[in-house]
Amino acid sequence: MSGKRILIIILLLLIGGGIVVWLLLSPPVPKRVSALSQARGISLFGYDKQGKISWAVRAKTGQVEKGKKSTLSDVSLSFLSDKKIEAEARCDTLSYSGDKATLSGNVTLREEGGIRLVTDEADWNTTTREISASDVTITVQSGSITAPNFLYQTDDRRAIMSGGVKASLTGASPLTVDGDKATAHADTVSINGDVRVHVRDEIYTADRLEYSSKNGVTTLSGGVVGIFSHGKITAGKIVIGEHEISASGGVHISLNNGFFGGS
Repeated sequence: MSGKRILIIILLLLIGGGIVVWLLLSPPVPKRVSALSQARGISLFGYDKQGKISWAVRAKTGQVEKGKKSTLSDVSLSFLSDKKIEAEARCDTLSYSGDKATLSGNVTLREEGGIRLVTDEADWNTTTREISASDVTITVQSGSITAPNFLYQTDDRRAIMSGGVKASLTGASPLTVDGDKATAHADTVSINGDVRVHVRDEIYTADRLEYSSKNGVTTLSGGVVGIFSHGKITAGKIVIGEHEISASGGVHISLNNGFFGGS
């Protein structure tokens, strides 16, 4: 065997040994892991057009996956205006993807001195800034409202209930109300469409009811008809207070026999 051939064989052996050594010493290629990660002490924030924080979400734990559905546990939400918390919500879990989230398990929503909602599940859209739920009863100052559909506008702090509502208002003159739709905002409750009111032994129908929790006064408007034990009243507007009822706008009263005594 020539010296030249021996040299080539030696070089090949050295190169092959080098490859083996490189394979042995090189770190293993890591397996691809999911983007899903477990986290603790999670905080998320949303901002208004002026760049101020409009909502904040805080969770004790969560499974977060970028671009896909993520789930947070033991969650609290705050809705703010000028750094002041004006409404808060809590739930066991919050699942979200994009701008839509679902609150599940012991869901509560409350305003300071305003509405309060308790339900099993609610949906939150951060783009339209609305929380919605079905078949709920909310409490308001001096009363409660039940309806099939509930919508809460987080920026305006306004609750809208529809699908046929029932309300119990315990103000100056406690009353029960049925209607098509209700709105609760600040210290005012408005009920619209086929309004029917029971107060004391009287029944009133109207197009609209407005109730103020400040003074407990109820105002009926739009084709108001009232039926009481001794007659009937029609008017454009009737105001029901604690000790008196006043009417205006084309008032007409029909009295039954016996109103002034006798048969």
